[in-house]
Amino acid sequence: MMRVINEKRAARFGQRCHNLNTAAVAVRERAVRRGYDLDGWRLARLMRDASTDAQVNVAERKFNAWLQGNPA
Repeated sequence: MMRVINEKRAARFGQRCHNLNTAAVAVRERAVRRGYDLDGWRLARLMRDASTDAQVNVAERKFNAWLQGNPA
């Protein structure tokens, strides 16, 4: 039973990492269009490099804050 729960948790974590990697590409592209926005580049790298649950949580929180401050 515990093994199944851990597998589901890992799948969610993997999906969150995948979503961050996909969003990192968009953040990086927007940073380039806006004249090499260093904060956008740093955020994209943070999102791309997140590999632990704590890092993913921080990256998601910073990404959400960045989205609110940088509307499309």
